[in-house]
Amino acid sequence: MALTMAKAVGVTGCGGNANGTGAAGPTSVAPRPTGTGPLTKAVVQADIDSSVVDAGTPPADPDWAAMADRGRGKGCVIAYMGYGAEGAPAGVPQYEALVRELEERGWEQSGRRKERRAEDEARTVIDVQTVLEQRGWSVTTEYRAGTGQGEVKAMAFDVACAKKAGLDENPVG
Repeated sequence: MALTMAKAVGVTGCGGNANGTGAAGPTSVAPRPTGTGPLTKAVVQADIDSSVVDAGTPPADPDWAAMADRGRGKGCVIAYMGYGAEGAPAGVPQYEALVRELEERGWEQSGRRKERRAEDEARTVIDVQTVLEQRGWSVTTEYRAGTGQGEVKAMAFDVACAKKAGLDENPVG
């Protein structure tokens, strides 16, 4: 469902981070803007970009960038998806690092972390999802083992914008 909604809503991202700048290496946690109102899209984009880099997750999938300006929720969503590669798989450690990085930037978990495990002896984690919220925005983070080398993603949406566009409260699940 998340991918379907991502196509319907529109996403941003390509290159080495969610905004396509290809930035590499650790970044610093930007100070939060003063006040209590909703965060700007630029602040949320910076949080995702810097969290992706600092967590060491894979580069963003450029195909998602092509969907950036489509759908009725245009302008409401910021997204990142990175796929592991042979020799550099994406796994639960990168996913958990991404969640930690977002929490360092003031994002707070909303609800319970969802986790699904394989029925193998090791009970291997095959999907994880955590929703975080902050000042008018919600970000759904996910890890999926899939059939390849794993994928990690973060989709943030402006709650008011999504409602105005007629989308579900959480268009990504």
